[in-house]
Amino acid sequence: MGQRTDAEVAVSRAQPGVDPAKVEQFAQLLAKCQRRVFLYVLTLVHRAADAEEILQETNLVLWRKFDEYRPGTSFERWACRIAYFEVMKFRQRQSRAERLFSDEFIEALAAESEASESALDARRTALADCLKKLREADRALVLARYRAGATTRSVAEALGRSIQGTRRALHRIRMALLSCIERTLAAEERA
Repeated sequence: MGQRTDAEVAVSRAQPGVDPAKVEQFAQLLAKCQRRVFLYVLTLVHRAADAEEILQETNLVLWRKFDEYRPGTSFERWACRIAYFEVMKFRQRQSRAERLFSDEFIEALAAESEASESALDARRTALADCLKKLREADRALVLARYRAGATTRSVAEALGRSIQGTRRALHRIRMALLSCIERTLAAEERA
């Protein structure tokens, strides 16, 4: 029998009588963001063992407070915010001599990480929108190239095109996507 995931461990502690659909929804949301939350915590504490401990506590708090989560908002962002508070609790339990960084520095790191994630989310959304605006053939070429294990050579061979021609087409499409993303983000900033 394989090891249980963090999400399964957190969910397994649910009280009997809890709606199975709620447990399933929680498990799915938690599983999708576990790596990101762990990395976020790791940036704040810098020791993997400490990050693992904090992540487990965070998972329990997430489950206990799951009724407070608003569907349609970013579960990952909500989880990271709760993880931040768990990091601060962890730091309070440590002796002052063990602290490498001040609380203010940790708070600044957390804010920077959240801002970076927001910027990445905006870029991902803009990319998705810009991909939809591409001609069907261009979109298919880009998606084929970025499939797991695909290379420019394998895509060119599959399409019966030259490698150089495929490279040029991909470069042109990437430049069009970059321009579209920049226009989209600039328009959002003005709005």
